[in-house]
Amino acid sequence: MLPTNPKPHNQSPQDRDLVCLSDDAICFSDEDPDVTSLQDWKIMIIDDEPDVHRATQLALKNVTFENRKLTFLSAYSAKEGKELLAIAHTDTALVLLDIVMETNDAGLRIVQHIREELKNQQIRIILRTGHPGEAPEESVILNYDINDYKLKIELTRQKLLTTAIAALRSYRDINTIEQQRLKLAQTLEDLQQVQFQLEEYTHRLEAKVAQRTAALENANRELHRLAIVDDLTLVANRRRFDEYWQQQWQFLAHQQQPISLILIDVDYFKHYNDYYGHQAGDECLWKVAQAISSVLNRPTDLIARYGGEEFAVILPYTSLNGATKVAEAIAAEIYSLNIPHHQSKVSDRVTLSLGIACIVPQLELSPKTAIAFADQALYQAKSQGRNRFCVYLGNG
Repeated sequence: MLPTNPKPHNQSPQDRDLVCLSDDAICFSDEDPDVTSLQDWKIMIIDDEPDVHRATQLALKNVTFENRKLTFLSAYSAKEGKELLAIAHTDTALVLLDIVMETNDAGLRIVQHIREELKNQQIRIILRTGHPGEAPEESVILNYDINDYKLKIELTRQKLLTTAIAALRSYRDINTIEQQRLKLAQTLEDLQQVQFQLEEYTHRLEAKVAQRTAALENANRELHRLAIVDDLTLVANRRRFDEYWQQQWQFLAHQQQPISLILIDVDYFKHYNDYYGHQAGDECLWKVAQAISSVLNRPTDLIARYGGEEFAVILPYTSLNGATKVAEAIAAEIYSLNIPHHQSKVSDRVTLSLGIACIVPQLELSPKTAIAFADQALYQAKSQGRNRFCVYLGNG
């Protein structure tokens, strides 16, 4: 029934499934794994007939599959089988299971126990029975998760060998697929973690970029402010005056609208500085600048420190009459500050001399023309005794 010395058979170069090393040693090999890192294949025999255990082990004892030997675990009842499965099912490759033991369906109950309670879908289960009528083959195959169904009288050594090796291959492939699935799942989890980290890093980076962009914009605005604001008086500086005057000249030349310019000089400021000191002089200039600024109500009007104790006021869309009223208001505002000036030759307080010019810009005319006109008017005001304003009327 179970011959111990199967006769070797010829094989083609492509057929590496079966290699006969000797009459008693059979090696099956699909691959050439590292022998040192592999454990034996575990085959569990659950059968209440001791002769079946001995015959099975005798038939398969010298078989090696993929450089791994077979190790046999034996249980002689369904109860022993469950106890053995509890400690060894996770790394058992194959169960050779008798159907009829304590009861007619003892083996079938173990199948359910393995699949449903132990939740082991990898282990290969081959049912063997010597009483086929008590467990109809078709019913068993359809209703139970088994991998093969054999009559014990069919299991010659050759058939048992074929059945066992097929089951081991199936177990190997299922485990390979499961390992690949686990690796893929781990890879996916790692990728999701990396993606999460990248998203988190991106959010942090975007926040930092936004923060630094805002800081850069603030710094640029501050640099621009510093570039166009006079440090002492905190009004526009000469650079801003030149830039704004050029812009308004071009713009109003196209619109053919008037622009007025008032040049202002603090009367006898050198004497003030020498008498009261430079710190008092700086404070005086600051007060004058802020007072002039308070008179200007339109956003298009600009006051700038023109140089030293001189200031300039640009009044777009302003006629000569309008500029004269602004000059009068500026002079009155400074007078009302009542800043003492004992070294002045025209008043007991700080006063101003103002020169006014009004012109409709022309593209072919230099913007410096109107500045020269206002400067002439300022010179006239100073020549006539200071503490007054004069208007350029074009008569020199």
